[in-house]
Amino acid sequence: MPQHHLGLNSKMAKQNPWIIGILGFGVFLYLAWNNFEIPFAPWTKTLETKAEITDNVLGYGPKGMGYTQIITITYQVDDSVYVQKKKLSQRIDKKEIGSKVLIEYAVKDPGNFEIKGFLKQ
Repeated sequence: MPQHHLGLNSKMAKQNPWIIGILGFGVFLYLAWNNFEIPFAPWTKTLETKAEITDNVLGYGPKGMGYTQIITITYQVDDSVYVQKKKLSQRIDKKEIGSKVLIEYAVKDPGNFEIKGFLKQ
């Protein structure tokens, strides 16, 4: 009795780990590109506003190379003022206190934000 269906199943079983691995690697690359921060979900309603850098703490980069920046930004949504900290990528030039930042925040949770760009003075 020939069992042809076993050949197909074993072929699919050999492909599945590769497909899962390739998809997993794609997700890893996407998150790495976004500094391992999960962006807003597509169904999240967001708005943009301007924020001001109120503090900038510099530290040494990995293995003493370069520097890291942790900025504190302040922005207002309706009657509430939000003060948030954000570690910047080493690729971003040093930011000065008083600089303006364009951010996108979640309407239902204004403390959830991402930086869209830095505005020229």
